[in-house]
Amino acid sequence: MLTFKSTAVLAVKALLCGLIYVIATMFMGALGATLHLSIPNLSPPGVSQSEAVRAFFFASLLLGLALTPLARGSGGTRFERTVAFFFFIFICMGLNATIEILIFTTMLTPLTAPPFILSCTFPALALGASLSFLAPRDNAQAPTASQRLVNVFSLQSPAAWLWRIPAAILAFPLVYFVFGAMVAPIVVPTYRAGIAGLVLPPLSIILSVQLVRSTLFLFASLPFLILWKGKRGSLIFSLGLAHWFTVGLFGLLQAHQFSRTLRIAHSLEIGADSFAYAALLVLLLSPRPVTKHVKAPIAAPMFPS
Repeated sequence: MLTFKSTAVLAVKALLCGLIYVIATMFMGALGATLHLSIPNLSPPGVSQSEAVRAFFFASLLLGLALTPLARGSGGTRFERTVAFFFFIFICMGLNATIEILIFTTMLTPLTAPPFILSCTFPALALGASLSFLAPRDNAQAPTASQRLVNVFSLQSPAAWLWRIPAAILAFPLVYFVFGAMVAPIVVPTYRAGIAGLVLPPLSIILSVQLVRSTLFLFASLPFLILWKGKRGSLIFSLGLAHWFTVGLFGLLQAHQFSRTLRIAHSLEIGADSFAYAALLVLLLSPRPVTKHVKAPIAAPMFPS
């Protein structure tokens, strides 16, 4: 159980994880310049370089804190946790961010997208490795990752998984359109006006993109559904918080070119998306074991007639 002292120590370690992400990003930027990779600069127009650096530093420190609950509740070896966090961070902050920027803004092009994705690899690996140290060490009797995988899929029959996995893929588009409709009157006029390089693509493109993002999010989240060793409610909170920050808050904290109203609306929308999506994933893919009711045998009479 965490005490005040251990909580403070954990918070410092989480902030150090965020600092490692900053250093890794700076290193990748310097390496890209040396190798002439032409990594695009996504700093908001009209914002000074010093202000952009301060916003990135602040968001990175909070990133370490936001991912700590997920790190604390994950089991497995340190290598397994490193790989799980690497894929989660790379998918949510690399591939997903690239897709969103390509579809909804003019800040990236198909030619500049690959160097941007490449620039996310080392920071994701460095942050994932540092977060793997935050989890308490498993005891010798703890199940391995393969055993945890077998345990998860043995909870339901194969027929049940045939509809659960497609339902998990459709889960994100569902919550995306439900909560997106709630903030649409606030954010859509800004996109239609093209303010700050925003673009509103056709609905058919948005729908297809959400299916792609949902599949990516499923792959990013599945390792933690397997490695998790706590209660399902804690997993919903930890996974929802991780999605909220990596998919939304990290970028919105630095998007000074957007109005405050737009940033708040999108923050609340993505927060609702993330926690609802995490809840659906946990309910679908981390179900409780099916208990079989066995009829109790009829007791023989104490004194036979």
